[in-house]
Amino acid sequence: MQAVFETEGHVRRDHQCENISMAGLFLRTDAPLPVGTRGRVLIVLECGEERLEVRAACLVSRVVEAGSGRSAGMGLQYLSLDPDSSLALYNVVKYQGGFNNHDQEKGK
Repeated sequence: MQAVFETEGHVRRDHQCENISMAGLFLRTDAPLPVGTRGRVLIVLECGEERLEVRAACLVSRVVEAGSGRSAGMGLQYLSLDPDSSLALYNVVKYQGGFNNHDQEKGK
């Protein structure tokens, strides 16, 4: 999924989102911002002809440097989500979650 991250005076576009949850996400970027940086993230979700937007105030909670097969990026923690964004995000997380490991082991 694509994301736009905005901080005061900076807009970073076309980042890839990973590990999306109801608490936050990991944003791949070659230029992560320092831990503690506050901003807003826009996640664009497209399913066929349907387009959903999730908007959240967030905080950079961790930074990962590239290396050993890892992508560089930053973890973002949501500080607030509006109700529509929260519902859209919940549905994406639920859909993307699929089977848990316990169910897969049992063949469910």
